[in-house]
Amino acid sequence: MDAHISLSPDLIARIEREATARGMSLPDFVRDSLERAIAQKPSDDPLLADTAVHGDDGPVDLASNHDDYLYGDAS
Repeated sequence: MDAHISLSPDLIARIEREATARGMSLPDFVRDSLERAIAQKPSDDPLLADTAVHGDDGPVDLASNHDDYLYGDAS
């Protein structure tokens, strides 16, 4: 079964450049990229898996007081 998709000319150019830089054919690069994107789960994100950075859920008031946590108490 052949699948046809539409991509913008800009995206095609970026994909072609990246495939060339990696020494891959365009079809191989696209297949590999899609396979990896489908296989990766959100929990596989190395940033989110970093327990030194994300050891817990953080303060319960982080959303409302993020400036204070980032810059100190401005009052």
